[in-house]
Amino acid sequence: MKEIRGLLLLLMVTGTTISATTVTTPTASVAQTISKDQQSILARWTAGKICAMGVDVFYSLPEPELKASFERETSMRYEDIPQDPNDQERARITGQLMGYLMAACPLELENYKNR
Repeated sequence: MKEIRGLLLLLMVTGTTISATTVTTPTASVAQTISKDQQSILARWTAGKICAMGVDVFYSLPEPELKASFERETSMRYEDIPQDPNDQERARITGQLMGYLMAACPLELENYKNR
């Protein structure tokens, strides 16, 4: 399961078209969309993790550790995260994530942008 890593990589390269197969292996969640509340949860959780551990450490976490942490710390299942969010979802999540980083840890925002 590489849903979150795929989504997070897509968020990092916002504006660049990458196919789901380039980043992850397809699963049933590819066509799935998530609600605005779930998008906000994902953005807040990701920003919190980036602020706490830094961009490089966060993006190098092993998949099982990401999954366990995400499910333990949010009300969502890891499998609920779409691998290939539509442009609107990606833009909303990225905007919220960057807003949280700007407010909480601006240095990591710069690291996130430069990654």
